[in-house]
Amino acid sequence: MMTNSFDSCVKIAACICAKDGIISQAEEETMHEMICVRFPEVEENAFEKSLQAFFDSDAGIEEYLNLVTEPELRTFVLQLAEASASADGLDPQENVALIKSREIWGISRDA
Repeated sequence: MMTNSFDSCVKIAACICAKDGIISQAEEETMHEMICVRFPEVEENAFEKSLQAFFDSDAGIEEYLNLVTEPELRTFVLQLAEASASADGLDPQENVALIKSREIWGISRDA
């Protein structure tokens, strides 16, 4: 269960960060730091595996969002995605993806 949550968090954040066409090193590092703090029990190479699985997938943001049902985890994912996408300057397309994710989940920016 925890591994699936971890994987979903990485993929959602990666999907949002990639909206500008690339996941920068700054975005990846921020994502890795935050995800490791939230999921300290997950194996070290799990982040790279989840990120690679994201790149190998054709899934869209809606599909990834449907995988996370816990309100607390949804809030964390949005914080993770916003911090990661902002690490190299928040692109308008990344911001649109964040807004869309918040709307789908019914979570305000202040949550």
